[in-house]
Amino acid sequence: MNRSAYLTTGLAIKALSHFTKADIVVHGKENIPPGPTIFVMNHFTRVETIILPNYIYDLTGKPAYSLAASSLFKGGLEKVFDLIGVVSTADPQRDELIIQSLLAGNANWLIFPEGSMVKTKKIVDGGKYMIAHPNGMREPHTGAASLALRTELFRRQLAEKEKKFPGQSSRMLELLGVKNYGKVAQDETTIVPVNLTYYPIRAAENIALNIASKLVKDMSERMIEEIMTEGTMLLSGVDLDIRFGKPIMISDYLSDGWMDTEFTGYSVATEIKQEMKATAYSVMQRYMDSIYSLTTVNHEHLFASFLRLYPFERLLESEFRRRVFYAVSLVGDKAKSLNISLHKSFNSSQAHLVTDDRYRKYQNFLQLALEKGVVVKDEEYLVRDRSKLSVPLSLHRGRINNPIEVMANEIEPLKDLQLLVKSISWKPNILIKHLVAR
Repeated sequence: MNRSAYLTTGLAIKALSHFTKADIVVHGKENIPPGPTIFVMNHFTRVETIILPNYIYDLTGKPAYSLAASSLFKGGLEKVFDLIGVVSTADPQRDELIIQSLLAGNANWLIFPEGSMVKTKKIVDGGKYMIAHPNGMREPHTGAASLALRTELFRRQLAEKEKKFPGQSSRMLELLGVKNYGKVAQDETTIVPVNLTYYPIRAAENIALNIASKLVKDMSERMIEEIMTEGTMLLSGVDLDIRFGKPIMISDYLSDGWMDTEFTGYSVATEIKQEMKATAYSVMQRYMDSIYSLTTVNHEHLFASFLRLYPFERLLESEFRRRVFYAVSLVGDKAKSLNISLHKSFNSSQAHLVTDDRYRKYQNFLQLALEKGVVVKDEEYLVRDRSKLSVPLSLHRGRINNPIEVMANEIEPLKDLQLLVKSISWKPNILIKHLVAR
């Protein structure tokens, strides 16, 4: 990696980020440990691969490199990626580069365990974390966990070697490409889960699409969708909450029996491969839980979830607004027990949801739902099209065709919140009126 080029490019990215209208708020900085860290996060837009390493560098003082799909390294992009510290998932030296930099403590890494952008936000299927893929559903990757486990195992083996035979760990250091044992001994490998939540999610033609259409002939559907969605959010204004969760200490997952296995380089001994694979799977489940528990819940999440969970076709508008107001009131009081984080707009009085809608929370959501055909108005009622709230979304058109479903999908992993919303959805209207009045 070219560190000086990386730092120079980071300044350019920082300058470019000032042209966007995104309001980026970082939470949980205190959870970032000083030692070598793999940051694992959800993946919704292309800009995360470019902007997030720069934010992490500012917070840690260390370069933050990331992985990207090998299919993106073409058409000149590979040169850009090299400048900003992005490595192809198909790079034969990938694992060595990651382990070496973590052991030496000279860089952190950013890895997306979903393996690709999850544009539909559909991450749960049958109670398990599952990701839609052109070849079918698959589980998140365990690569981040496996790399962290191997790094920490090699660190421990080096420490054991140095303890028993002082000054004789040079051969291991040479094989790992690490010069300074003292630095290796001081650190401990961690995984830090990170969640990124965008609000609001909108897609429309924008200046970026107009420029791209003049420069690129025959743009793919995928490219058009990404520019419409991500360009609109960044250029018209979007709140981006970045939340860092508590670090996962990888040393807690190492087995004592692994320490005595033969060290041969970057791979692990055959006799522990299956055991380490099972451990990596457990670590993956833990960080996926953490990533999605950090979702920043906003008004549109609740509006969309009520439309999905309400048991009847017709919904009186005033009743809809009352139910959301009551839910917002409860989650504001119970956020800690529900283990959820709330958007900053929840901090003030929520009476506007049932009075004048002065912040247009309801009206903006309703306009989008009407435009996308999720609901139609019948005087004072909303009539839902259930097919647009429960069918699988197109991989590259979902954010344009039905962002309402995307919003509902995003908080599906928050089980306690789902139970609360479902409970309020099924309460009789007369009871909701009484609860709101009270």
